[in-house]
Amino acid sequence: MDQPGNGRHLENNKPKSAAILVEPPPTEHAQKHSSKFAALKPFIPFRPKPKVPVSPYDDVGFFGTMFSTFITRLVWKAFKKKLTFNDIGTASPYDSIEVNANRLYQIWTEEVTRRGAQDVSMLRVFWRFLRTRMIVTMATGLLFFVTFFVISTFFVQRLLEYTAATDPSLWTGIALVVGMFLLEVTRSFAFRSTTLVGLRSGTKVIAATIGMGYQKVMRLQGLKDKTVGELVNLFVTDSFRIGNLVTDVGFMFVFPIMIFPLIGYAVYIMGPWALLGIGVTILMLPIEFLLGLKIMKLRKTCVKIADERVRMTSEMLNSVKLIKMYAWEKPFIRRVEELRARETKLLQFSGFLQSVMIAMLSTVVPIASVITFSAHVMTGNDLKATQAFTMVSCFHLLSLMLMLTPELIRLLAECVISARRLKSLMVMEERDTASRLPDDEKTAIDIKFATFAWDALDKAGKEKRQKEIKAETGAVEEDTEPTTVAQDGQTEVKLIQTLFDVNLTIKKRTLLGVCGSVGAGKSSLISAILKEMRVVKGEVAVDGGIAYVAQQAWIQNATVRDNILLGKPFDSSKYEMTVQACCLRQDFEQLPGGDMTEIGERGINLSGGQKQRVSLARALYADKDIYLLDDPLSAVDAHVGEHIFRHYIKKMLRGKTVVLITHQLQHLSDCDEVLLLKDGRIAGKGPHRRLMTMNAEYAEMIQNYLDESDDGDGVLKEPTSVSSRSHDANPHLLFSKTPITRLDEARWSTRSLNASKRQRSTESTNGQKFSIHATPRLVRRRLNDKENAVSPLQRASSIRYHHPVPSFTSNTTNILLEQPGFEIDEHQEQEKALKAGNLTQKEEIETGKVKLANYTTYIQSSGILNTTAVLLVFTLNTATVVFSNFWLSNWIEQGDGKQDNVNGGNSTGTVPGSMADNPDVVFYVSVFGGTAVLMLLLVVLKSWLFSKATLAASYHLYRKVFQSVFRSSMSFFDTTPTGRIINRFSKDTDNVDVAIPLNVNILITNLWNTVAAFVAIGVVLPSFLAAVAVLLTLFCALYYLFQAIIRELRRFENILRTPWLCHVTETLNGLTTIHAFNMDSDFIRRFNRLMDDYTNIHYLAHMGGNWAASRVEMIALVISVLMTLTVVLLQGTIPATQAGLAITYAFQVTGFLQFMTMDAANAQAAFTSVERLRYYITNLTAEAPDVIEDRDHEADWPSHGEIQLHNLSMRYRENLPLVLKSISCNIRSREKIGIVGRTGSGKSSLGVAIFRLVEAAEGTINIDGVDISKIGLSALRSKLSIIPQDPVLFVGTVRYNLDPFSQYSDDQIWKALERVYMDDAIRALDLKLNSAVVENGENFSVGERQLMCMARALLRNSKILILDEATAAIDSETDTLIQTTIHEAFEDCTMLTIAHRLNTVMTSDRVMVMDDGQLSEFDTPRALLANQNSRFAAMVKAAGIDVTKYITMETDDVPAAEENSPHVSETDVECTKL
Repeated sequence: MDQPGNGRHLENNKPKSAAILVEPPPTEHAQKHSSKFAALKPFIPFRPKPKVPVSPYDDVGFFGTMFSTFITRLVWKAFKKKLTFNDIGTASPYDSIEVNANRLYQIWTEEVTRRGAQDVSMLRVFWRFLRTRMIVTMATGLLFFVTFFVISTFFVQRLLEYTAATDPSLWTGIALVVGMFLLEVTRSFAFRSTTLVGLRSGTKVIAATIGMGYQKVMRLQGLKDKTVGELVNLFVTDSFRIGNLVTDVGFMFVFPIMIFPLIGYAVYIMGPWALLGIGVTILMLPIEFLLGLKIMKLRKTCVKIADERVRMTSEMLNSVKLIKMYAWEKPFIRRVEELRARETKLLQFSGFLQSVMIAMLSTVVPIASVITFSAHVMTGNDLKATQAFTMVSCFHLLSLMLMLTPELIRLLAECVISARRLKSLMVMEERDTASRLPDDEKTAIDIKFATFAWDALDKAGKEKRQKEIKAETGAVEEDTEPTTVAQDGQTEVKLIQTLFDVNLTIKKRTLLGVCGSVGAGKSSLISAILKEMRVVKGEVAVDGGIAYVAQQAWIQNATVRDNILLGKPFDSSKYEMTVQACCLRQDFEQLPGGDMTEIGERGINLSGGQKQRVSLARALYADKDIYLLDDPLSAVDAHVGEHIFRHYIKKMLRGKTVVLITHQLQHLSDCDEVLLLKDGRIAGKGPHRRLMTMNAEYAEMIQNYLDESDDGDGVLKEPTSVSSRSHDANPHLLFSKTPITRLDEARWSTRSLNASKRQRSTESTNGQKFSIHATPRLVRRRLNDKENAVSPLQRASSIRYHHPVPSFTSNTTNILLEQPGFEIDEHQEQEKALKAGNLTQKEEIETGKVKLANYTTYIQSSGILNTTAVLLVFTLNTATVVFSNFWLSNWIEQGDGKQDNVNGGNSTGTVPGSMADNPDVVFYVSVFGGTAVLMLLLVVLKSWLFSKATLAASYHLYRKVFQSVFRSSMSFFDTTPTGRIINRFSKDTDNVDVAIPLNVNILITNLWNTVAAFVAIGVVLPSFLAAVAVLLTLFCALYYLFQAIIRELRRFENILRTPWLCHVTETLNGLTTIHAFNMDSDFIRRFNRLMDDYTNIHYLAHMGGNWAASRVEMIALVISVLMTLTVVLLQGTIPATQAGLAITYAFQVTGFLQFMTMDAANAQAAFTSVERLRYYITNLTAEAPDVIEDRDHEADWPSHGEIQLHNLSMRYRENLPLVLKSISCNIRSREKIGIVGRTGSGKSSLGVAIFRLVEAAEGTINIDGVDISKIGLSALRSKLSIIPQDPVLFVGTVRYNLDPFSQYSDDQIWKALERVYMDDAIRALDLKLNSAVVENGENFSVGERQLMCMARALLRNSKILILDEATAAIDSETDTLIQTTIHEAFEDCTMLTIAHRLNTVMTSDRVMVMDDGQLSEFDTPRALLANQNSRFAAMVKAAGIDVTKYITMETDDVPAAEENSPHVSETDVECTKL
């Protein structure tokens, strides 16, 4: 959307090309890519080895391509079980994702320019992308069918005439055999060519589709109605469905061309009655077409359900810790299983229809034969063996074309759906990346009278979201219309305006502090600067590169160092300075591998503070001009926060433009300027001192903050002078571009609030005062005194307070800098650290053949009875078909039934009369027709039983693996990437749902038909079985070699799918950060490398199939040639009917073996997905039982909330050091405990132990006298509550997030929202409680999400509550109110507060001080502060808090209050200090 005066250039209006993001390097092969015929060089018959190798499969000639000789070495290595990833080799540059994605995107933009985005046909785009290749495949496909047609008609007829002739010439027969051999070779090579060109084209289109889609995601304005799970499914499933169609498209359009000559020849052979059989055969086509349409609709619905299922699964995996702590596994699993049951029901019906289509194809030939021959004979016509078996060959050729129809219809249906889904992504609006510089070169950011908005869901997106919400909650949203704006005369875009009339100019080298309440628009302001929001009016100009630190840190699944470097080269001095500025040195010393320790997905093995400091380090190391910091100090400890502000923001970013959002209002006086936001508008801007005197709202906010503060001077802390840091590290050593000084350093000493000293206490309504260090019981008594009620702000002021943070002098920094740094050149140490810090387990990979246990697991999941019934019906169906052929042969031999010596038309005997004159013709026709009816009945029965059996197996396997995963311990989720798990629930599940039933169905059909063919040949020519035995031995040996290579390559394919899938998920979760750092090209290049490795192995896996299939074809060709040669040589000794039967089955064997080899390989490859699912079923370590009969206590347990720890020790995984060490203490009922200590000291580990997310290594935890290790996990966790630091919201509605399982009334929910001061915000939404919550709760601010999580805990009303810095992202005023709510609502609860800031624990009954996993101190705050040698007193003193205030009391109420509270003495405190 163009804005007035935005200064955009004309070229910015052109379609953005993917090539802009990734420019192909000018290599020697780059020019070759443009040649249309370069990829066809492997089809040159005799080709010398190229001087410059391109790739193994680009350097061979025609015969090397046909027989895939370039992977023979891989076959032998796989057979010897020595195949590794290093043996695979590099991918072809012609198939690279970079080349193909850019070309496909170029075609897309041309089509958009020509037709408009909404009218573009994605299928037309693919046609243009592959036009030359498609023409080649259709030409070779046509050649395949033409040769097959000539063999099946002309040559079969001539051979049968030769066998029936009187004394024919032997050379004529041999000429027929030689001619047929040459045509068979031609047919084989034509089939190979069609398959190979199609396969290569499919690989290209897969690479192009995924690459174009990924690049599109990088340019999106926002995901809108798209979820991460849906986009992952598009990459994993839809792109491959398009590729599968392209692979087989060469055969698709041949049928309409071949049908007419086939009909003409059939009429020539048999007359007009041939049309009846042809008509019956062709009638299958519209039937299959209708079935295909139905299957397409079913598959479309299945895909939508699968998207929702994968999204919910992904959401569960991302929130698994909270789900386990709230004991929500079963309800969530039940919801996913309900979706899975719906999906399975549709899949079973779809599978039944597909099975009917396949079964009809195997029975259409005998049925057509029965109808044609019966009608022909019953109308008085004679039937010769030559006619009968030539017609059977015609029917077989027709059925072969029809055999491809159901698969092609399925592929076409899925491709159409996938193309639409891809188009829905491609037409989404892209980010406005056009940059405009401010008019003043001294200005860094200039926003002129701008209004910003987020995109609302469009109609389609809203309908989709309503379906998702209805599926999860049963609630239905009403239709509402957000604000709309026209976009260049096109469709109106619905917007939700968030920031209004923003007029903001930020000068270069300025530190701007941004403050405001929750939901005021602070984070949205940064999003607007980053161009993540839509500009409704006005304009934004930015001058300089941007570094962005998100409020919720985005962490990659990589080492700590890689997360900090973010692709930049390593500079040891610069890196060391960054580490020191972010206070990460001590954290590195605690991590097992130092900074080479691998971080799990979403920073699973780091604390919230550590994640935020890694994010800060990434921004600092990037050395940008503008720094956008979204409340980075809330997640860190107080003294760490002070260090970061003084050394990171004030010193290391000196000379940079910094926008700092903060709720730590004490830092605002140190900012050059302050910006106050309220309700999306600027409420004030200017220096701190001026705002204090001229802006009442700002002054009131600061005043309220100081009311809580324990700073007796009533002033915000003076900034450290410049001279005090004169010996600090010179910023020039770190950033060459950084100027030495910030604007007007002289102002630093005058930034403090020049106000009079304020009182430390707060007046109540009766004039009484009580100090901030009053005990919780005193505070609760005051708050519950209805006669002396106070306002929320006044009540809160006695509970929450602020303390100044410590200053870090130059001496402190110098001491830190004297510590040894990381030496990059110490390669061995680095490798050792990498090994020690490895977190993610290497993905399991089986070797050798797919074990029998995987097949038995599948059969057991299906049901032994179901499997037996399926095999029996398949056998009966095949036996019926064979019987009908033998019955036809016998009927023809009988003739008129009057000859004593019948020789089937052979001249050596008397010629039988006309079949129409046979007195038993009705009997023959009745039996013949009866077999047709029986076959139809068996088709329906077989299809129903097969679909039921396979989908039963699929459903039960999925259910088992899903429950196994979510019953696993947290260590599994800590060490396993989410993408790897999602791979099981998406691609592997899709294989089990669709690929296995299809491949097994076709395999069993072809296997039974092959056995029947050999039996028939053995009956006609028993001596021929000797030659068949030799050839089958070769076939088995070949298959044994083949299955090894195809199995290993498919396993490698599954392994290599996970890295790029994880990369996609990681990218989608960190898009804003990637955009901000301008790392789009780097991430695309990394993705391209991963995808090139994958597409290479994907192509080689299919070429492994070609390696075997081409050789099997030669064996089948030898069988058919030997059979025809035998018939020629034995002319006159066997009846023509039996010769026709033998030749017919010999030609069938050729096709059956050819397809059976691939089907067997595909089935085994598909069963590797069963193998992978079974691994998760049998090898994951489960948690303790949810329920333990006779041990779980009554519903009212725990009634008191007393917690006893005895000698508690805990480690997170085997072979890791203890994180809790012999802790013993007693926490009394209703006691409020503060837990403090440095990052890594074991604070959060206590909560982990209490929730039994990790079982204790030794010792016990008793709650109300019950050993929690002896009861079920559900019985324990359902009685506890936690409010985590990182808020978790689910896709659904507000109500669903507060009450996922409808346990509470609306009144209770509104009351909970009111108590956390979120009721007004929710009531302001159009749909109130039914308002939508998008993925990760992105339509709410982080602070609002924390408040909703607190409301969720209020509803649970547990006796024991753990707060893990639950108000870190909330402004001070709301925090004050929330602390009041906590003390009121949880008065009767035992509450453990894990604190990053000391002010949250100063009013606790007692304080735990953790140090290196040990309980260092445990006493009342007063007692600990009175002891000058205590760690807690040292921490408070380091924080700059006046210790004497907490030793003396200022009111008369305190002694009375303490008399009523339990006395705390040395003997009362059970504490083991190590």
